[in-house]
Amino acid sequence: MILRFLAALALGAAGGALFWAVGAPLPWVLGAMIACAAGSIARLPIAASSATRRPMSAVIGVVLGSAFHPGLLAQAAEWIVPIALLPLFLASAAFLCVIYFRRVARFDPPTAYFAGMPGGIAEMVLMGSERGADERMVGLIHGARIFLVVFILPFLIRAFEADVHAPPFVTALAAPVTTEATGWPLLFWGLGCAVVGSLLGRTLRLPAWHLMGPLFVSALVHLTGLSDFHIPAWAVAAAQVGLGATIGCRFVGLDLATLARTLLLAAGSTAILLVITFGWAFAIGWATGLNPALVALAYSPGGVAEMSMVALSLSLEAGFVIVHHLVRVMLVIVGAPLSFRIMGAPR
Repeated sequence: MILRFLAALALGAAGGALFWAVGAPLPWVLGAMIACAAGSIARLPIAASSATRRPMSAVIGVVLGSAFHPGLLAQAAEWIVPIALLPLFLASAAFLCVIYFRRVARFDPPTAYFAGMPGGIAEMVLMGSERGADERMVGLIHGARIFLVVFILPFLIRAFEADVHAPPFVTALAAPVTTEATGWPLLFWGLGCAVVGSLLGRTLRLPAWHLMGPLFVSALVHLTGLSDFHIPAWAVAAAQVGLGATIGCRFVGLDLATLARTLLLAAGSTAILLVITFGWAFAIGWATGLNPALVALAYSPGGVAEMSMVALSLSLEAGFVIVHHLVRVMLVIVGAPLSFRIMGAPR
């Protein structure tokens, strides 16, 4: 498995370098993702597992935590409206997607329900399997959704957001190049946040603990002003390649017919989600004065790490995006099984 993952990283790095060379947004994630997806379809000897994914997730968690800063708390009052409206957005998005999977995809009720929930892959697969859903199909649909959102959204945001003028090097690596801490101080803070955060996340049984734990600890360090260290750009690029490779390797072992059907069905639900996302984003931006591109990333149906990385790469406030996605995850984890029990699966 280690050799197959190293092969995936090598393929992903080549894809990332190609995307960086052509100036694509978030190139190290997108390039690695596309290259490894193509390699998976071609049945190359590549693979990724949770064990190999965790070190990259920890680095990304520390990087995302470094997006927080003491001045961020002063902006929190501006977040009240989008956070308050987030449950309504999730309810509308889930309703339309569940109906889509029930009426168009012809999934059975539990599978349609958990495939349509805008939550994380692991949580939806686990909840769905406990309630009679086809866990393989739920996992494939969510994996394909994240793949499509991560690929499409950076280009949409770049097209809609006229104020983004991030330097090419920052756009390529999605992280500051300079750091306050270097050498042993950087190793102390960076490695400390990763190790302590991972232990804390696992102890508290946080969702995606290998990402969330380091993120929380790093955010606390930066919010309190203990340090404003940043992970070196080369390490961030390596972690992004690992993230992209992991997403691309989700298609390992699929035959072309299953892959084509999964992507086609996921494309339909992704289109629904993106239309709803941008509709809400522009409405909230008009009402509050917030940047619609930033709200779109905060409401987008992608993962916490992926959408936050897009925000960083476009020089948008990643802390805003992270907080909203954490709220989304909690709302879906609590609300999805409760709604399923009270109202039942769609008929």
